[in-house]
This record gives sequence, C-alpha cells and structure tokens, in this order.
Amino acid sequence: MLVDFQQALADLTASPELCNAVRDDALVLQGRYQLSARETRRLLAIVHHPGMACACTLYRVNRLAPLAMNLRATLQALGPELRRLVSDYWAEHPQGHAHFFIETERFCSWLGERIGAGEDLPAEVAQALAIEAAAVSMALAESRTEDWLLH
Repeated sequence: MLVDFQQALADLTASPELCNAVRDDALVLQGRYQLSARETRRLLAIVHHPGMACACTLYRVNRLAPLAMNLRATLQALGPELRRLVSDYWAEHPQGHAHFFIETERFCSWLGERIGAGEDLPAEVAQALAIEAAAVSMALAESRTEDWLLH
C-alpha cells in the first residue's frame, strides 16, 4: 500500500485536475489506488491544504523549465495556445525526464506530430520549432559523448 500512497502523492502533485477531482469526490482515490484508511486521510488532508496549489505549480514550473530554456522562440510563437498544448503534452507524457535535452526533444517530437496532423497553430510555430528542435538534437547528441562528460 505504501507504493500506492507514494504514487498517489506524485500523481496529485503532477495534476491539479486530479487534486480537484479528489477534492470533489474522495472516492476517486479508492478507485485508483490501494490505500489504507490512514493513507487516504493523509492524502485528503494534503489535497485540501492551501500549500498544495503551490506544490502543483512548482511541479509544473520544473516541467516547463527545459522547454523555456531550449525552445524560447517556439513557446513565444505558440502564444495563447501554449497553456493548452503543454497541458495536453503533460497529460500524454505524465513522467518528465530529468535530462533537459531529452525532455525537450520529446516535446519537440510531440509538437511536430501535432503540427503534422494539422493542428491549427500560427505559421511561425513550425518554423521556430524546426530551428530549435535541430539545436536540441545536436545538444543532446553532444551531451551523450564521452568528451562532453569529461569537460
């Protein structure tokens, strides 16, 4: 059960939507996890704590950091679509990657597929993505070389 408690806490921190669902209906926890009564009470206390919103925000900032560092022009070109698209990406890829270039490359591939499928986005998004995705791929390749690790 401890594993389920830990997974539930991680899932709640990563998903404000899940937090809201649990706030609305505590049975959501029982439907997704095997928890003791004590673990359920603790998780309910956590999701109702005012600091939980901050925890969710910090999680999202950490997920956004690699994209903001490596895809500035792409994110700027996305404009008001950014929030929706990043939320969609995180929903499809709930586990982030600690290696910034791997996480960024994964987002680039995902967004490229969306554009290829006809996602209605400003024209400058595809152009910025192509340039920045190439730079990310090159940086990722360099990060994997032995020489880079030595310096």
